[in-house]
Amino acid sequence: MKDLGFLQGLDWVSSLIIFLSVWNLGTFIHVWSILPKRKESLKQNFLSENNPSIWEEKLSEVLFPIETKLSWMKHLAGISTMLGLLGTVLGISEAFSSLQAAGTVSLDAFAGGIKLALVTTILGLFVAIPSLFGFQFLKHRLLDLEREALSWLKIPPR
Repeated sequence: MKDLGFLQGLDWVSSLIIFLSVWNLGTFIHVWSILPKRKESLKQNFLSENNPSIWEEKLSEVLFPIETKLSWMKHLAGISTMLGLLGTVLGISEAFSSLQAAGTVSLDAFAGGIKLALVTTILGLFVAIPSLFGFQFLKHRLLDLEREALSWLKIPPR
């Protein structure tokens, strides 16, 4: 089997995982920074147009785009995990191909593929775990904002 050069070093799977990590970090920062602004906007909107019959609809209209961005964080965490697994399989396949090409059992022939397998597994988990924590953290912040905004119908904000 011929040597697959794209599987050496920082391969395409690792690059894709790194890209997803940057995307998730950007999404986290964006949602984290926009929540206080949305809260103030909702408060002003509620005080100026205190109509309880449409408040839940208005609230959903404002919060739905944020929920959509948040769902991307969760999905990208799952994709990162799967890409880590894909890199693991490709790395082990490369390791066995190297052994077959060498015609003998050699640690040198085996090490490159195993290193690739471990690096992509680590990268996938390194992206997925913090992404899921970030998703849960922001999801609870968003739910707290929604509960607070709905409570304004009973006790209006100052």
